[in-house]
Amino acid sequence: MTTVFFHGLRGAVRLRAAVVLATPGFRADLSQDHVPEALVTEVAAQDVRGKQDPASLLGALAARELTTASPAGDDDPFSRGVFVSTRRGNQRSVRAFAGALAAGRRSPSTFSVAGYNIVAQSTARELAARGPSVVLAGQRATLDGALFLAALRLGSGAIRTGYVGHVTWLPDATGRSGEGLAVLAAVEHVDSAVSVSEQHVVALDPADLYAPRGTDGPGGAPAAEDFAAAHRVAPLLADARTAGVR
Repeated sequence: MTTVFFHGLRGAVRLRAAVVLATPGFRADLSQDHVPEALVTEVAAQDVRGKQDPASLLGALAARELTTASPAGDDDPFSRGVFVSTRRGNQRSVRAFAGALAAGRRSPSTFSVAGYNIVAQSTARELAARGPSVVLAGQRATLDGALFLAALRLGSGAIRTGYVGHVTWLPDATGRSGEGLAVLAAVEHVDSAVSVSEQHVVALDPADLYAPRGTDGPGGAPAAEDFAAAHRVAPLLADARTAGVR
């Protein structure tokens, strides 16, 4: 397992299960960045096509896979919270809403069903999570930033299980296809005194979480934040894979 300590917060958060989904091109990019392809579930292009935005579909697919691999450990949906970072979220839905708003076909008050938070809401629906659902959106949005928000809620006792994710969708020149990534992990609060001698231990300073960590890749290629999200859960996935083949 992977345990993350945040400076200034009581206790820590433990990642107990995770999944990484990626389209073929994104999976190859992760492999070149030393995330083994065996740890990444490939998503076919047709699986992220439909009326729903590709970013939201990726989040929902990751939630289904995580639920299959590691069912929720509680029976209270209100005790589960979802926290997702997205550098490039459901842009298609946002653009469509903006056009409808300009034409007078939609009201500004309905933006909540088209805004970036729909990525977290789609994920939460698949997880049967009815606690807080929050999206960190923007070019510097990171999985660790979302993890910090989950740690705050877990530490306060507001939720018992947190789901932390990172979703990126990079459309191609036509806007009809593209490449995408979804990382999703189930996390829980643990006391600082817990033994972590056999775990992967990470200490993070909240002050560093929202600072720029890299530049966008050329031509809409993956950025440092995308690779960092996959690397954060890779040790946990590798441990699970090793245990599964014993």
